[in-house]
Amino acid sequence: MIELTQIGARLIFIGMALFLAGLIQGALIPVVKNSRMALSAHLTAVQCGMALAIFGVIWSLVELPLSLELFVAYGSALGFILIWLGITLASVTGASIALPIAGAGFSSTVTAELTVKIMVRSGSLLSLIACTFLAFGLLPILR
Repeated sequence: MIELTQIGARLIFIGMALFLAGLIQGALIPVVKNSRMALSAHLTAVQCGMALAIFGVIWSLVELPLSLELFVAYGSALGFILIWLGITLASVTGASIALPIAGAGFSSTVTAELTVKIMVRSGSLLSLIACTFLAFGLLPILR
């Protein structure tokens, strides 16, 4: 039986806040330096927000030690937010090295490029690790 836990409720809230930010960002796509990158950021926020909300709904099914459970919940949220913020920063500054497809034809300062690269890569790694542990934490439901 699925029940709402405190961590689950927080994940749902964070997910819906990220989803809302993505919807608002969608309206601002035409006003940034790189609208292709802004579209990517918009989609990232909407998709990651939905994923976090789903994580929150199924959270009572996750079986992990408490410390690992906290890492998975907040690590996935932080990772998704870092990815979204990095892509958003790239859309505003024109940074393109870390995201060459959406950034084609644009460039920015060394500082902006490095910041975007660090945010996107660290967010990707953090969310990948957290989601891997989440998958293992859900294995007991297959019994």
